[in-house]
Amino acid sequence: MSQHSHAEILSVFAGIVTEHVAALRDALIKLGEPTASGEDLHQFRVTLRRLRSAWVTFAPVLPRAFIAEWKPRLRTLAGSTGPVREWDVMLTDWLPAARAALTEDDEAGRAWLAAAFDRANQARHLAWQTLRVELASPGVTDALTELAGAVAAFRLPAQPPRLARFAHSRAVALRKKLLHRGRHPKRATAARLHRARIAAKQWRYLYDAFYPALGVRAAKRYRKHLRKLQEVLGEIHDASVSLERVASLVNEAPPASVVNTFHMRARAARMRAAEGLRWMRGHAAV
Repeated sequence: MSQHSHAEILSVFAGIVTEHVAALRDALIKLGEPTASGEDLHQFRVTLRRLRSAWVTFAPVLPRAFIAEWKPRLRTLAGSTGPVREWDVMLTDWLPAARAALTEDDEAGRAWLAAAFDRANQARHLAWQTLRVELASPGVTDALTELAGAVAAFRLPAQPPRLARFAHSRAVALRKKLLHRGRHPKRATAARLHRARIAAKQWRYLYDAFYPALGVRAAKRYRKHLRKLQEVLGEIHDASVSLERVASLVNEAPPASVVNTFHMRARAARMRAAEGLRWMRGHAAV
């Protein structure tokens, strides 16, 4: 990679970071209002995930000291939003799905789920209160201001040309990472498939958010397959942690009927993940 193209790629990265920092600031304003909703938090999380993915996409050109400083700081900020998201998924997806799968005469299963709903709502409320206080702290906005200033030095005055070679090389690298982590999805550990999901997400963000900035386009079909694969890998991860998390709140082991609904969904998700990964193996990165 020539020094000239290196500087152009860094300039694209700086533009992406500046754009995402502005979006995060807007999201923080909404989250600070009394009417802040789960959707406001979702948009904040999506923007932050895309921003963090830029460190993966542009890693070959980023200064090591810059990576060492900002990756952990952004990881910490993202981690603070995790508990609310996890309880939202539990309350809007997994628990309702489990309840719908039970038979009408399963009194034990329904009683356990009623307790789970109650405790999960309480936990979600506490997590949301904690998060709002944390996001309202000056340290968060100061960090975003500092980050915007840090990347300002990377900006070039002129719009860079198409950087298709770099874009494609990053897609190839992320494809390789995904396929390596996603081996044997029907029997791989949930932890390894969670890492595969992260790779799929990074690859999709490359196509959705970063390819246009690099002056190239990715096929809509490929982006669609990546989104579906990311979602089904997410189901496997949620299945592995959701039941354990809510069971710890109820302080009572879940009935077999409830456990079975979680496991059946996880098995079905693994089957769909295998199909999605097969498609990826049969198609080169674009």
